[in-house]
Amino acid sequence: MALTKVIGSGIGVAASIAGEGTATTSLQQGLAKVWYDTSADGTTINDSFNVTSMADTATGRQTITIASDMGSANYAVEVQVSGNLARFTLVQSEAAGSVETGVYAADASGYTDGGQHVTIHGDLA
Repeated sequence: MALTKVIGSGIGVAASIAGEGTATTSLQQGLAKVWYDTSADGTTINDSFNVTSMADTATGRQTITIASDMGSANYAVEVQVSGNLARFTLVQSEAAGSVETGVYAADASGYTDGGQHVTIHGDLA
């Protein structure tokens, strides 16, 4: 993909990249606004971007506080879990300044701890 347009300079530069055919994608709209990686026991943030803190809400559930709030609770969250056990990942709740995610055992035995890898896309406030 090639850079097709740059408007302005410095902070706030609006740029887009060429996609398939005549489609273009805004770099600002396409960037992840938040990401984080947590420990398997759900008590530690291993690494993150735009995150201030984490609360171990309950077994298998974590609430992350977002440093620069999202524009609303309408954003996309992708959750992956580490380990080799079959599990489901859930977005429990979304707010402009936080998100709660969970890991549920595939055998329906309940929530279970697991390292979470989360990416959030959407508009910042």
